[in-house]
Amino acid sequence: MIAERYRRALEFAAEVGASHMVIHSPFLFFGHPQMAHAPSNGLEREIGFVHDTLETVLPLARNLGLTLVIENIRDTNPAPLRALVRSFDSEHVRMSLDVGHAYLMQQQGGPSPDRWVLEAGSLLAHVHLQDSDGLLDRHWPPGEGRINWRALFRALAKIETRPRLILEVHHEQLPNAIRWLVDQGMAC
Repeated sequence: MIAERYRRALEFAAEVGASHMVIHSPFLFFGHPQMAHAPSNGLEREIGFVHDTLETVLPLARNLGLTLVIENIRDTNPAPLRALVRSFDSEHVRMSLDVGHAYLMQQQGGPSPDRWVLEAGSLLAHVHLQDSDGLLDRHWPPGEGRINWRALFRALAKIETRPRLILEVHHEQLPNAIRWLVDQGMAC
């Protein structure tokens, strides 16, 4: 059922000219944020489940020229997500970082959004920019919450790839978000 939904979404994405399709990290479904998704705790089995789900989806993504980007949701550690993406050994599977989600999970002991960038490195293809107070997934414009944006952009400058940056805020807040990033020297 999930694979069929992904195939339909890929076909729609191709029709509208998209180049990426975001899918959510599966690790929420295999436990909870405090669970150690590690080799000793069944990580390979969890990765196998994802491969089973995407076995018919990934060839379609390749044929359509689309990249599946797997977004952190309630992940407190980038290593399992990085291992999952690497396991496909495909330029059509990459990581997506939602900085608001990373900041929320930082409150639970996870790394800061800038550390996520450095941990993802060249696997990072997609970044959702939204601010938060660390309590909820707010989707506030950058600068309205507590995320360290300077550290995030310094980390982005250190990695060899240039991921797509997407402002993930409410439509009416886009002008303010853009203005703030430009005023801070983070965008032009």
